[in-house]
Amino acid sequence: MSFNESMTIRMRSWLRRDGERGASALEFALVSPILFLVVFGIFQYGMYFNDVNLLRQGVRETARTGVVENFTYPGCTTGASADKLLCIAGKQTGSSLTASPVFKVYAPDGWVKGKSLRVCSAAITKGGVGLAPLPDGGRVRAMTQMIIEQEALKASWVNPTPPSDPTGGSWSWC
Repeated sequence: MSFNESMTIRMRSWLRRDGERGASALEFALVSPILFLVVFGIFQYGMYFNDVNLLRQGVRETARTGVVENFTYPGCTTGASADKLLCIAGKQTGSSLTASPVFKVYAPDGWVKGKSLRVCSAAITKGGVGLAPLPDGGRVRAMTQMIIEQEALKASWVNPTPPSDPTGGSWSWC
């Protein structure tokens, strides 16, 4: 192989490499919008499901606290027992929610041992990012019903008037 042929082959391979320069940047530019939408969609649904789980757990813990009449919780020491329970519900739900939940606490048959105590909560969550539509428009509801185990509040329990349901409906689901 002569020197000229060798130089020609080297020039062709160099020209071929130079012609493909920027192809990976173009591919990334084409794929990245879809990739980012998927990643942020996963993040948003993760935040939504975290809100759902936090709300359910907070409602369950509040109901358990109520039926055993354990109203000693830091920052919730004033007011009637029902008011303390509403305060506890807000504290136990956590501050990591992307929404502001409201709560309804009531004993349908009065505070009687063996009867039920219901704790309900409703909120509208954004799920963090706001790119994808959430189930039911981001409305989150949770309800727990437990059997009352202690009866010391029988004479003093009054079902509090709940705030309006932020999901746009009434509390009839609770």
